[in-house]
Amino acid sequence: MRKTIKLYGIMLMLATGIVYAEAEFDFEELMEAIDTNAHNLQDNITNKDANAAIALAKDMQKSFKLVEGFFEKRGNAADAVTDAKRYEVMADEIVKFIEANDYEAASNKAIEISKACDTACHDTYKPL
Repeated sequence: MRKTIKLYGIMLMLATGIVYAEAEFDFEELMEAIDTNAHNLQDNITNKDANAAIALAKDMQKSFKLVEGFFEKRGNAADAVTDAKRYEVMADEIVKFIEANDYEAASNKAIEISKACDTACHDTYKPL
């Protein structure tokens, strides 16, 4: 009986660790944050608020890195991984455009991210 209880306890601990590892972030919340940040980024670029726009673009890079990892781990979604990597690069380009005071190019790139996100993974993988 004690062996059964110990085995059950060990299994519960392992399962809890796996669940915790899976719950590092809520994917739906992350997607909503990316969508919100994309709109706010465009506003900040329009208002030429360089510091806020750069901060949001860098935050979006981190978010897309999480998306990339999520789909890599999920498997069978190579296109989503590729898209996430592309969005990371695009967010970095936005930072560089803003640092160069090229707000028009930054705006165009931010619009490109928004449009691409809406038509890429969302159409294929929503709802997850």
